[in-house]
Amino acid sequence: MIVKTNTSKVLVTGATGWLGRETVARVLEGKFEGITQSDLLLASSNGRDLELDSLGVYPTVALENLSHRESTNSIEGLVHLAFITKDKTTQYSFSEYVAKNIELISAACEIIERDKPKWVVVVSSGAIIDRATLEIENNVVRNPYGFCKRIEEALIAESARKVGANIVIGRLWGGTGLYMPVKRAYAISDFIESAKESGAIRINSGGDVIRRYCDAGDFMEVLVRSAIQGDTTTLDSGGSIIEVGELAKLISARLGEISISRSQTPTAVDDYYPRGSEFEELAKSVGVQLHGIDEQVLRTLKSHKFPNFG
Repeated sequence: MIVKTNTSKVLVTGATGWLGRETVARVLEGKFEGITQSDLLLASSNGRDLELDSLGVYPTVALENLSHRESTNSIEGLVHLAFITKDKTTQYSFSEYVAKNIELISAACEIIERDKPKWVVVVSSGAIIDRATLEIENNVVRNPYGFCKRIEEALIAESARKVGANIVIGRLWGGTGLYMPVKRAYAISDFIESAKESGAIRINSGGDVIRRYCDAGDFMEVLVRSAIQGDTTTLDSGGSIIEVGELAKLISARLGEISISRSQTPTAVDDYYPRGSEFEELAKSVGVQLHGIDEQVLRTLKSHKFPNFG
Protein backbone atom coordinates (compact mmCIF):
# COMPACT_ATOMS: atom_id res chain seq x y z
CA MET A 1 0.00 0.00 0.00
CA ILE A 2 1.25 3.50 -0.87
CA VAL A 3 -0.25 6.38 1.08
CA LYS A 4 -1.30 9.25 -1.17
CA THR A 5 -0.87 12.90 -0.31
CA ASN A 6 -1.10 16.15 -2.22
CA THR A 7 1.70 18.10 -0.64
CA SER A 8 3.52 21.38 -1.06
CA LYS A 9 6.48 20.91 1.27
CA VAL A 10 7.39 18.44 3.96
CA LEU A 11 9.83 19.87 6.49
CA VAL A 12 12.28 17.46 8.14
CA THR A 13 14.20 18.94 11.08
CA GLY A 14 17.30 17.14 12.30
CA ALA A 15 17.71 15.96 8.72
CA THR A 16 21.43 15.18 9.09
CA GLY A 17 20.90 12.87 12.06
CA TRP A 18 20.26 9.13 12.05
CA LEU A 19 16.48 9.24 11.78
CA GLY A 20 16.57 12.21 9.42
CA ARG A 21 18.75 10.25 7.03
CA GLU A 22 16.42 7.25 7.29
CA THR A 23 13.41 9.46 6.53
CA VAL A 24 14.95 11.20 3.53
CA ALA A 25 16.17 7.87 2.14
CA ARG A 26 12.62 6.49 2.28
CA VAL A 27 11.37 9.54 0.38
CA LEU A 28 14.04 9.02 -2.29
CA GLU A 29 13.00 5.36 -2.50
CA GLY A 30 9.45 6.47 -3.35
CA LYS A 31 7.82 5.14 -0.19
CA PHE A 32 5.39 8.06 0.07
CA GLU A 33 3.39 8.70 -3.10
CA GLY A 34 3.13 12.44 -3.65
CA ILE A 35 6.28 13.26 -1.67
CA THR A 36 9.42 13.51 -3.78
CA GLN A 37 12.87 14.99 -3.33
CA SER A 38 11.65 18.35 -4.60
CA ASP A 39 8.95 18.40 -1.93
CA LEU A 40 11.46 18.18 0.92
CA LEU A 41 12.60 21.12 3.01
CA LEU A 42 15.51 19.94 5.16
CA ALA A 43 16.72 21.65 8.31
CA SER A 44 19.38 20.91 10.89
CA SER A 45 20.58 22.77 13.95
CA ASN A 46 23.84 23.75 12.23
CA GLY A 47 22.75 23.82 8.59
CA ARG A 48 25.39 21.37 7.37
CA ASP A 49 24.73 19.32 4.24
CA LEU A 50 23.04 15.94 4.44
CA GLU A 51 25.12 13.13 2.94
CA LEU A 52 23.41 9.87 2.02
CA ASP A 53 26.30 7.73 0.83
CA SER A 54 25.60 6.74 -2.80
CA LEU A 55 22.26 8.60 -2.79
CA GLY A 56 23.90 11.99 -2.92
CA VAL A 57 24.36 15.22 -0.97
CA TYR A 58 21.43 17.47 -0.05
CA PRO A 59 21.65 21.00 1.39
CA THR A 60 19.87 21.87 4.62
CA VAL A 61 18.75 25.13 6.18
CA ALA A 62 19.78 26.09 9.70
CA LEU A 63 16.79 25.51 11.94
CA GLU A 64 17.25 28.91 13.56
CA ASN A 65 16.94 30.63 10.18
CA LEU A 66 13.93 28.55 9.24
CA SER A 67 12.08 29.26 12.46
CA HIS A 68 12.47 33.01 12.06
CA ARG A 69 11.47 33.37 8.42
CA GLU A 70 8.13 34.82 7.40
CA SER A 71 5.28 32.36 7.09
CA THR A 72 4.62 30.96 3.64
CA ASN A 73 1.85 28.54 4.70
CA SER A 74 3.46 26.06 2.36
CA ILE A 75 4.33 23.28 4.81
CA GLU A 76 2.02 20.30 4.45
CA GLY A 77 3.77 18.15 7.03
CA LEU A 78 6.48 18.41 9.67
CA VAL A 79 8.78 15.57 10.71
CA HIS A 80 10.51 16.92 13.81
CA LEU A 81 13.72 15.10 14.73
CA ALA A 82 16.08 17.89 15.84
CA PHE A 83 17.28 17.12 19.37
CA ILE A 84 20.48 16.95 21.41
CA THR A 85 20.60 13.21 21.96
CA LYS A 86 21.45 11.18 25.04
CA ASP A 87 24.98 10.33 23.90
CA LYS A 88 25.83 14.05 23.88
CA THR A 89 24.80 14.82 27.46
CA THR A 90 28.45 14.76 28.59
CA GLN A 91 29.38 17.43 26.03
CA TYR A 92 27.32 20.07 27.84
CA SER A 93 26.65 21.17 31.37
CA PHE A 94 23.27 20.12 32.73
CA SER A 95 21.76 23.57 32.23
CA GLU A 96 23.21 23.92 28.72
CA TYR A 97 21.86 20.54 27.66
CA VAL A 98 18.33 21.31 28.84
CA ALA A 99 18.42 24.86 27.44
CA LYS A 100 19.57 23.74 23.98
CA ASN A 101 16.81 21.17 23.73
CA ILE A 102 14.20 23.66 24.89
CA GLU A 103 15.40 25.98 22.10
CA LEU A 104 14.90 23.23 19.49
CA ILE A 105 11.47 22.35 20.86
CA SER A 106 10.44 26.01 20.89
CA ALA A 107 11.59 26.46 17.28
CA ALA A 108 9.45 23.51 16.19
CA CYS A 109 6.43 24.85 18.09
CA GLU A 110 6.91 28.24 16.46
CA ILE A 111 6.98 26.69 12.99
CA ILE A 112 3.85 24.65 13.68
CA GLU A 113 1.83 27.59 15.02
CA ARG A 114 2.96 29.91 12.24
CA ASP A 115 2.91 27.65 9.17
CA LYS A 116 0.04 25.41 10.28
CA PRO A 117 1.00 22.05 8.76
CA LYS A 118 -1.76 19.49 8.32
CA TRP A 119 0.21 16.75 10.05
CA VAL A 120 3.14 16.41 12.43
CA VAL A 121 5.47 13.53 13.30
CA VAL A 122 7.76 13.70 16.32
CA VAL A 123 10.11 10.99 17.56
CA SER A 124 10.40 10.49 21.28
CA SER A 125 12.16 7.73 23.17
CA GLY A 126 11.67 4.81 25.51
CA ALA A 127 14.00 6.78 27.79
CA ILE A 128 10.99 8.74 29.04
CA ILE A 129 10.11 5.58 31.00
CA ASP A 130 11.92 5.08 34.29
CA ARG A 131 13.63 1.68 34.34
CA ALA A 132 12.84 1.00 37.99
CA THR A 133 9.16 1.96 38.07
CA LEU A 134 8.22 1.63 34.37
CA GLU A 135 6.37 4.92 34.83
CA ILE A 136 6.91 8.25 33.03
CA GLU A 137 10.20 9.77 34.15
CA ASN A 138 9.70 12.96 36.17
CA ASN A 139 13.23 13.61 37.39
CA VAL A 140 15.10 16.00 35.12
CA VAL A 141 18.34 15.72 37.12
CA ARG A 142 18.46 11.93 37.02
CA ASN A 143 17.38 11.66 33.37
CA PRO A 144 17.68 14.97 31.48
CA TYR A 145 17.30 13.29 28.08
CA GLY A 146 14.12 11.41 28.97
CA PHE A 147 12.66 14.39 30.79
CA CYS A 148 13.33 16.74 27.86
CA LYS A 149 11.73 14.22 25.49
CA ARG A 150 8.61 14.20 27.67
CA ILE A 151 8.51 18.00 27.52
CA GLU A 152 8.90 17.81 23.74
CA GLU A 153 5.96 15.42 23.42
CA ALA A 154 3.69 17.67 25.45
CA LEU A 155 4.62 21.03 23.91
CA ILE A 156 4.60 19.92 20.28
CA ALA A 157 1.30 18.08 20.76
CA GLU A 158 -0.18 21.28 22.20
CA SER A 159 1.04 23.35 19.24
CA ALA A 160 -0.39 20.78 16.82
CA ARG A 161 -3.72 20.91 18.65
CA LYS A 162 -3.82 24.71 18.39
CA VAL A 163 -3.62 24.63 14.59
CA GLY A 164 -5.75 21.53 14.07
CA ALA A 165 -2.88 19.32 12.87
CA ASN A 166 -2.98 15.61 13.55
CA ILE A 167 0.15 14.35 15.29
CA VAL A 168 1.88 10.98 15.51
CA ILE A 169 4.41 10.53 18.34
CA GLY A 170 6.64 7.48 18.10
CA ARG A 171 8.82 6.37 21.00
CA LEU A 172 11.88 4.53 19.72
CA TRP A 173 13.28 1.99 22.20
CA GLY A 174 15.77 -0.06 20.20
CA GLY A 175 16.77 0.89 16.67
CA THR A 176 18.81 -0.65 13.87
CA GLY A 177 19.32 0.12 10.21
CA LEU A 178 21.35 1.28 7.26
CA TYR A 179 22.08 4.75 8.65
CA MET A 180 22.62 3.84 12.30
CA PRO A 181 25.51 5.88 13.73
CA VAL A 182 28.57 4.05 15.01
CA LYS A 183 28.00 4.44 18.72
CA ARG A 184 27.23 2.04 21.51
CA ALA A 185 23.79 3.16 22.59
CA TYR A 186 22.35 -0.28 21.90
CA ALA A 187 23.74 -3.79 22.41
CA ILE A 188 23.64 -4.48 18.67
CA SER A 189 26.00 -1.57 18.00
CA ASP A 190 28.27 -2.49 20.90
CA PHE A 191 28.55 -6.08 19.70
CA ILE A 192 29.35 -5.08 16.12
CA GLU A 193 32.00 -2.57 17.15
CA SER A 194 33.57 -5.06 19.56
CA ALA A 195 33.67 -7.68 16.83
CA LYS A 196 35.31 -5.18 14.48
CA GLU A 197 37.93 -4.10 16.99
CA SER A 198 38.83 -7.39 18.68
CA GLY A 199 37.19 -10.21 16.75
CA ALA A 200 35.17 -11.09 19.86
CA ILE A 201 31.86 -10.24 21.51
CA ARG A 202 31.71 -9.96 25.30
CA ILE A 203 28.36 -9.97 27.13
CA ASN A 204 28.81 -8.42 30.55
CA SER A 205 25.54 -9.61 32.05
CA GLY A 206 25.24 -13.12 33.45
CA GLY A 207 21.45 -12.98 33.35
CA ASP A 208 19.00 -12.67 30.50
CA VAL A 209 18.94 -9.26 28.80
CA ILE A 210 15.87 -8.95 26.60
CA ARG A 211 15.54 -6.18 24.04
CA ARG A 212 13.27 -5.28 21.16
CA TYR A 213 14.67 -3.95 17.88
CA CYS A 214 13.00 -2.10 15.03
CA ASP A 215 14.61 -1.00 11.77
CA ALA A 216 14.72 2.80 12.04
CA GLY A 217 13.72 3.29 8.40
CA ASP A 218 10.67 1.07 8.94
CA PHE A 219 9.90 3.02 12.09
CA MET A 220 9.95 6.37 10.31
CA GLU A 221 7.98 5.05 7.34
CA VAL A 222 5.20 3.79 9.62
CA LEU A 223 5.02 7.09 11.52
CA VAL A 224 4.94 9.28 8.41
CA ARG A 225 2.38 7.13 6.60
CA SER A 226 0.20 7.11 9.71
CA ALA A 227 0.38 10.90 10.01
CA ILE A 228 -0.40 11.41 6.32
CA GLN A 229 -3.56 9.33 6.61
CA GLY A 230 -4.76 11.54 9.47
CA ASP A 231 -3.95 9.56 12.61
CA THR A 232 -3.33 11.14 15.99
CA THR A 233 -1.57 8.66 18.24
CA THR A 234 1.34 8.02 20.58
CA LEU A 235 2.95 4.59 20.43
CA ASP A 236 6.10 2.68 21.24
CA SER A 237 8.28 1.05 18.62
CA GLY A 238 7.82 -2.67 18.21
CA GLY A 239 9.90 -5.14 16.27
CA SER A 240 11.79 -8.29 17.11
CA ILE A 241 12.14 -9.40 20.74
CA ILE A 242 15.47 -11.11 21.38
CA GLU A 243 17.81 -12.05 24.23
CA VAL A 244 21.20 -10.47 23.65
CA GLY A 245 22.99 -13.83 23.67
CA GLU A 246 20.92 -14.87 20.68
CA LEU A 247 21.60 -11.49 19.08
CA ALA A 248 25.35 -12.06 19.49
CA LYS A 249 24.98 -15.45 17.79
CA LEU A 250 23.20 -13.84 14.82
CA ILE A 251 26.00 -11.30 14.42
CA SER A 252 28.66 -13.99 14.75
CA ALA A 253 26.90 -16.15 12.14
CA ARG A 254 27.00 -13.26 9.68
CA LEU A 255 30.68 -12.55 10.30
CA GLY A 256 32.25 -15.92 11.02
CA GLU A 257 35.16 -16.59 13.39
CA ILE A 258 33.70 -14.28 16.05
CA SER A 259 33.97 -15.66 19.56
CA ILE A 260 31.29 -14.95 22.17
CA SER A 261 31.90 -14.90 25.91
CA ARG A 262 29.58 -14.08 28.77
CA SER A 263 29.91 -13.19 32.42
CA GLN A 264 29.32 -16.15 34.73
CA THR A 265 28.16 -13.89 37.57
CA PRO A 266 24.40 -14.33 38.03
CA THR A 267 22.38 -11.15 37.53
CA ALA A 268 18.70 -10.33 37.49
CA VAL A 269 16.73 -10.45 34.27
CA ASP A 270 16.87 -7.12 32.40
CA ASP A 271 13.71 -6.93 30.32
CA TYR A 272 13.51 -3.23 29.52
CA TYR A 273 11.60 -3.29 26.25
CA PRO A 274 8.18 -2.12 25.00
CA ARG A 275 5.27 -4.50 25.31
CA GLY A 276 2.23 -4.69 23.09
CA SER A 277 1.58 -5.13 19.38
CA GLU A 278 0.25 -1.67 18.50
CA PHE A 279 3.23 -0.84 16.30
CA GLU A 280 2.95 -4.05 14.27
CA GLU A 281 -0.77 -3.46 13.84
CA LEU A 282 -0.20 0.09 12.63
CA ALA A 283 2.57 -1.04 10.25
CA LYS A 284 0.20 -3.56 8.71
CA SER A 285 -2.59 -1.00 8.37
CA VAL A 286 -0.35 1.47 6.47
CA GLY A 287 1.30 -1.19 4.32
CA VAL A 288 4.82 -1.35 5.75
CA GLN A 289 6.47 -4.77 5.89
CA LEU A 290 8.88 -4.74 8.82
CA HIS A 291 12.38 -6.18 8.56
CA GLY A 292 13.01 -9.21 10.77
CA ILE A 293 15.91 -9.35 13.18
CA ASP A 294 18.25 -11.24 10.83
CA GLU A 295 17.72 -8.60 8.13
CA GLN A 296 18.20 -5.89 10.74
CA VAL A 297 21.56 -7.38 11.73
CA LEU A 298 22.70 -7.38 8.10
CA ARG A 299 21.58 -3.77 7.51
CA THR A 300 23.23 -2.61 10.73
CA LEU A 301 26.49 -4.30 9.78
CA LYS A 302 26.40 -2.24 6.59
CA SER A 303 25.77 0.96 8.56
CA HIS A 304 28.82 0.22 10.72
CA LYS A 305 30.88 -0.38 7.59
CA PHE A 306 32.05 -3.76 8.76
CA PRO A 307 34.46 -5.28 6.21
CA ASN A 308 32.54 -6.89 3.34
CA PHE A 309 29.32 -5.23 4.48
CA GLY A 310 29.53 -1.83 2.76
